[in-house]
Amino acid sequence: MGDFFQLQDELTRRIVESLAVPLTARDKQRLVTDVPSSKAAYDHFLRGNQLSVDPKQWSVARELYERCVAEDPRFAPAWARLGRVYHVQTKYVESAGGDTDECLTRAESAFKKALAINPDLPIAHKLYAQLEADLGRAHDAMVRLVSRARTADPELMAGLVTACRYCGLLDASVAAHQRARALDRKIPTSVMHTWFMQGDWERLAALPVAEFPYIVALALVEFGRGDEALAPLREVEARMPTRRRHVAVAARALIEGRTAESVSQMKAMLSPDFRDPEGRFYVARHVARYGDADEALTQLEGVVADGFSCYPVFERDPWLDALRPKPGFTELLERCASRHAASRRAFEELNGRGVLS
Repeated sequence: MGDFFQLQDELTRRIVESLAVPLTARDKQRLVTDVPSSKAAYDHFLRGNQLSVDPKQWSVARELYERCVAEDPRFAPAWARLGRVYHVQTKYVESAGGDTDECLTRAESAFKKALAINPDLPIAHKLYAQLEADLGRAHDAMVRLVSRARTADPELMAGLVTACRYCGLLDASVAAHQRARALDRKIPTSVMHTWFMQGDWERLAALPVAEFPYIVALALVEFGRGDEALAPLREVEARMPTRRRHVAVAARALIEGRTAESVSQMKAMLSPDFRDPEGRFYVARHVARYGDADEALTQLEGVVADGFSCYPVFERDPWLDALRPKPGFTELLERCASRHAASRRAFEELNGRGVLS
């Protein structure tokens, strides 16, 4: 492993020396930052990365990242990855362990440590923005990422996909996805949720049901092809984290004509510790369409209060039509529109269009 590090450093040095453009002192410093100090730290980090893609292995991945930062407290990427695992476990796995607020505090602390070590670390900015969106600070995350995205880093662009969507900047969210993929054609983003908010069923219907079961299944329903989703839904349900399993079962029940069970499964996602305003929006629109309108309105009020201000979908989503005659929904729409407008002004003042073009 030591020979490997030496080889990597030597290759980096020779490539830098061969560049026609001279590097600044900051550029040279960035070449040697974010390097683990020991073989053990790097081993824990790589194994954590491998396991973190499987929700059933998140606990093991978390332990590996914790060992990594214990071995090397100055390794910023490990702090960023650790923060991400704290976040997703709390978001998707009801038995993640520990109090929700405590886990989210740990996640934010890990991101802040990563950025204190390396304020320019793109992966930390992206993953922190996703947490900020769920904590009601999507506007702040969007402003920070747009300000930094002039460096045209794919991770920053991927973070903007989420932050812009939460602010209702759907065209900007799609543009950020396109820019991220132009820079790195394999980088994952959350653009599929943006397509859902836009009602772009054609793009969603082309995605694998197993990867995005609820939104792809509903897109297929829009085309009268819901039956195509049944087999992959049954196959994927057993492998999904607790809360995501509920939405997969809800989609299947809806296609099979069991609407009451579908609503019940969606509502099963909700608990006092479920800190995901976008996820609760999906529940609220489902309940508005097939359940109780007053209950759906109460849920939506909480969604907006917690920072999900995607005004375009509130304005046009037909699944919310049962709520439109209610004065409470009109007031809610006005609050959402005000926040959306503030984010749009900030985006324009920062030349967000130019950054994403």
